[in-house]
Amino acid sequence: MVPTYRSYIESKYQEMHRIASNEGRMEEANFTVDKLRVVVKKYWLMAATGSPGFVLARSVTCTASGLICVFTAFFLVEAHIQQLFWPGEFSKRTSTYKWSIKWILATQFVGVFVGTIATAFKWFTAACFKLSELDSKSFKSEFKIENYWIQRLVDWKERPLPLQILIVSVSKLVLVISASSFHLIGWLMIFVVNASCNKKGSESSIDSELDLTRYVLLLEGEVQLPKKTVKNIWNEVDKLIRTGKSQQPKNLIKLQSKSNNFNGVREFDSNHVPSLHSQEPSNCWSLPVVTLTCIAIALPNIPSYRGNQLLRSVGEGLSSLKVIEKALYRNGALVNIRNAADIDLCKSNAQGKTSKETLEELSNVAEMTVMQFLRYTNNLVMVNPLNWPDRIIAANSMYRISRTILLAYDSYQRDGLFDHLSIMIADILAARLTNLPDVITVRKEK
Repeated sequence: MVPTYRSYIESKYQEMHRIASNEGRMEEANFTVDKLRVVVKKYWLMAATGSPGFVLARSVTCTASGLICVFTAFFLVEAHIQQLFWPGEFSKRTSTYKWSIKWILATQFVGVFVGTIATAFKWFTAACFKLSELDSKSFKSEFKIENYWIQRLVDWKERPLPLQILIVSVSKLVLVISASSFHLIGWLMIFVVNASCNKKGSESSIDSELDLTRYVLLLEGEVQLPKKTVKNIWNEVDKLIRTGKSQQPKNLIKLQSKSNNFNGVREFDSNHVPSLHSQEPSNCWSLPVVTLTCIAIALPNIPSYRGNQLLRSVGEGLSSLKVIEKALYRNGALVNIRNAADIDLCKSNAQGKTSKETLEELSNVAEMTVMQFLRYTNNLVMVNPLNWPDRIIAANSMYRISRTILLAYDSYQRDGLFDHLSIMIADILAARLTNLPDVITVRKEK
């Protein structure tokens, strides 16, 4: 049933994804952080309820296997009790394992006990879920076999196999009997569980007006998950948000405080720099950030602590920047461009040189690298810059940006070249990070 249910869940996710995306577009004019948090909860709820582990855990066959594990544990406990309280009777039974039977029994007991905890909990939880819907469904409908259980078998054999139907039906019967028995002998246990759940629910208040239950991905025949389960999933999001607040990228925030506008987006590349090829490679945002950072730390007479601070800041920004680029450029057209941002561009030795000489050396080495590649490349495929190797794309970026800085070198020197490059980096990062809400609300993929 796994391939069939995966296709079903995927279609349900795409449907909910379209609904969430349309709602996000309608609210773009008045988009706030609180609304962004709601969007995150929508997708988190879809991802959690549609995950293979959670879907299989709430299936009837899984809950039935949990009850089988409980019975197996009971039988082993019974044997263990006999060995402890009636050792004489136990020793009369001949075994080829002789004295080691006690150790075998103890090892099995520990293994079965540990392995039974999770499965027994799944069975008990599923029975509690079923208890809430017993009165709303007929006994006949309880044993309806959904298509996803036998669809693959139908495709294979052109008719469902009776054995598979029997297994599912028996599993459903076990679940119904388990839920019904709680009416008679489980009232105390249910009271304890409900009290515990209510206590947990009170620890994290959820807005009563926020109803995202329609974003729960359910299989055919499944009833809506209990509100307590949905709240627990929401609580995970709130916990992660609190963790994010306590682990903010302090270095990136400090760097972003230098950006007052987006001028750096316009200044890092100039049309006055001659191209090394008839077609310029497309640009991504992370590549100029990395290139400018390499130029900045290659400058002479820059204290090491300032260079390290800039590296830490850019490192924190690139982790988010790459996520944005991967989401917005899903067709793979700029894969080589993005990979070029991982190349080590700084090969210059700035000792004994001025800033201008360092820039000229970086530009000359990068230009020579690109020109040698173009000179000895006869492959027509490589004529397209999108097919260039990562190091060539990185070298071309170094050439253009270093040449652009040299064109305005005198004006940059007034404010300090390192500080000006830092501001340009901050401007580019700030401009691209404004796309985060769009990535979350519109481009979110499973």
